[in-house]
Amino acid sequence: MKSFKRIILLMLVLTLALCACEQAVEEVVPEYEGAAEGVDLEGFNATWGWKGAEGSSVFGFIPDTENADFALQRKSDVEKALNCKIKLAYSSSLLDNFRAGILAGYQDYDIIAADGNLMPDVRAGYLTGLSQYLDVTNTDKWGTPNMLQQMLWEKDLFGVVPFAWPDLIYRLSGHILAVNENLITILAQTDPREYVENNEWTWDKFEEVLADYTYTEGDRTVYGVRVHLPYYAINMFLSSGVAISSYQDGHVVAGVYTEVGREALERAQKIYYETCSDYFHPLTDSVGDDEFVNGEAVMYLTWMNELTGNTRWIMYNMDNVGVLPFPQGPHATPGKYLSYHENLLLVFGIPFNAKDPAVSAQIMDAMCEPFEKYKTKEDIIDYMASQIFFDRRDAEVVVNEVMNTEYGFYSEGARIVLEGVGQTNTPVSRILESNQSRYDTIVEEYMIPCYEARIAVYGE
Repeated sequence: MKSFKRIILLMLVLTLALCACEQAVEEVVPEYEGAAEGVDLEGFNATWGWKGAEGSSVFGFIPDTENADFALQRKSDVEKALNCKIKLAYSSSLLDNFRAGILAGYQDYDIIAADGNLMPDVRAGYLTGLSQYLDVTNTDKWGTPNMLQQMLWEKDLFGVVPFAWPDLIYRLSGHILAVNENLITILAQTDPREYVENNEWTWDKFEEVLADYTYTEGDRTVYGVRVHLPYYAINMFLSSGVAISSYQDGHVVAGVYTEVGREALERAQKIYYETCSDYFHPLTDSVGDDEFVNGEAVMYLTWMNELTGNTRWIMYNMDNVGVLPFPQGPHATPGKYLSYHENLLLVFGIPFNAKDPAVSAQIMDAMCEPFEKYKTKEDIIDYMASQIFFDRRDAEVVVNEVMNTEYGFYSEGARIVLEGVGQTNTPVSRILESNQSRYDTIVEEYMIPCYEARIAVYGE
């Protein structure tokens, strides 16, 4: 139920709007679209908890950058427009502090910015349902239902992402293929971006270029690709066009137990263990940016955040990197590349015992309007192409993947089949059979409740 104060605020906004229509006064345009004209929060002090050390970010942006400055200006604008104060409270123990406040009956935070590790708190009822306070169907502002799936529970949505802000948008998705374009030039190979443009970026083409990209120079081998094997299996599966989970005819379907999904996993094993075994870098741990930066592999299957998350990552240490989606299987829709995340890197939520959840939501809503410089996704792509990536096509790939990312139910154990396929040559049918009961439990206990909440919030 909406709080009494929220109702009063809404009535005040409506009253002022009607008065404005009756009086011929000059309109005062707020600094941002989220400012509710005439709303006065009477000096409300909002503490916004941020997971991380103080100085590590400014509303998620790298300090002393243009976008960090935009975020600070937005904070000032919101404080003036709504007559409130926003205190940023950084803590590496944010979730512990938040949970302690819940259990002790107090709360230090009015809003929290953490990651998908909030999921247990969602299920425990520690967070406020947001659909009554925010227009969560505005997916351009808050993220798509697939993206937010791990924040859906008990017929409501309990966390959103600042999807209209630049920089942060490309950290939300899962994996892409980074390409050392300098090595492509040395090898006199076609820029693989052209394969994507021409819908030729298929599994067959992948096998072909792995062979073309692998070469020996003295006692040094440069490999076609560097992968972490579970990530490789995940992307082979998703590139078949089958989702990890989907809602079909009133039922939740686990994609790995479909015929197309099984075929994709079998092809993944064949490429890795048979036809292209000599073209994969021998190191397969989950972080391989050093080998890629050092020129040991032409392509690298990496997390999106590993491109630009901070100055130690790829884009800060290489001078010509391309970005590709994972190649597609024969059953996939050409040009529609699915992506995967195991945990959202930035989620905004409101504790259920915040001082006034409705007011917290109003402040969060105003803060998360698009910055003036980036009103549309095209503006963000322009920015990413000019400031971050080396080609506009790279930025377009990233935004496409972000728009089509889905939660993989990693914490719930749904990666077990994909891990088995990626790390062993055990027949896929045997791996699927041995994990059937476990997967049935995951579907029943986690996937179905998420989809019930999704339908309640977004409709079928």
